[in-house]
Amino acid sequence: MGGPVFFLQQNFSDFDDFCDNALKWDLDYRQLEGGSFSGELLTFGNAHAIFSRARLDRRMLQRGVSPAGLVTFGLLANPDINIYWRNMDISGNELFIFPPNGELYSISHTDFDVLVISLTEDKLNQVCASLELPDFHDLVAGNEVFQCVPHGLAALRTLLLKIEREIRQMNGTFNPDLYMNQLENDLAIQLIGLLACNCQPAIRSRPRKRDLALQSAESYIREAGDRIVTIPELCGACNASQRTLEYAFRERYRLTPKEYTLVHRLNNARKQLRAAVPKNNQVSMIAQQHGFWHMGQFSSSYRKLFAERPSETLKQTR
Repeated sequence: MGGPVFFLQQNFSDFDDFCDNALKWDLDYRQLEGGSFSGELLTFGNAHAIFSRARLDRRMLQRGVSPAGLVTFGLLANPDINIYWRNMDISGNELFIFPPNGELYSISHTDFDVLVISLTEDKLNQVCASLELPDFHDLVAGNEVFQCVPHGLAALRTLLLKIEREIRQMNGTFNPDLYMNQLENDLAIQLIGLLACNCQPAIRSRPRKRDLALQSAESYIREAGDRIVTIPELCGACNASQRTLEYAFRERYRLTPKEYTLVHRLNNARKQLRAAVPKNNQVSMIAQQHGFWHMGQFSSSYRKLFAERPSETLKQTR
């Protein structure tokens, strides 16, 4: 048995609330475009198996770690959308596997809609053995993204959407423990069958000069914390021209390097405002800690990105 069954179905107007309620995940989201956030999360599972569906309506930078002790798979609920995930462009005809203890790094768009499955490797190996296949580790051979024939992935997507409908329609006669046992078996069989017959590892393209420069720039900005990073400084640290960085950031984030560094500091300030105890001058103190010295300009930039004033974020502290 996999222990107590947990269930969450909730709409969110705050992306940090969304992250805090993503059971078993350790998430850190950053908003990349202006406007109010809206998201929905459905999660159903236990210690051995978890099914989730997540929707977001803002372009987000997603970081974090998948549930510990489980193998986590993802596929896009709509075959016509795409995301950037762990340095690869993911389409609706690809299945992706989160690396154990590896970092989630994804850029999602306003149409983000993903179906996620987490299972134990023991269960996956049981199914592999029953089908006379190599164990799961050998079957995937360290690959993280698999290109699947459309009908194979469509069958898995259909099954997951059916599971979602059943979970949403739960009533008093619903036995969650029995359902979870059947769900765990069905998902493991479907996934192993798909990987064995209908998928091929996706080939990673060699990183371009601008990709390497972007990775270096992102790391430098994160390590700088709340210090203002100038563009000449960033170019020197990454050994790249301003033009190369402009192309790289616009292609990946739809932001210039200067806009990205501003968004980075605004997101950091927001997280601190959410964690702070409201008191006089708290907004100005936090703004200054993140390199914002003109309060009117800070408030305007903050409101443009998050569709609320810094003081409103502070007052919502839980």
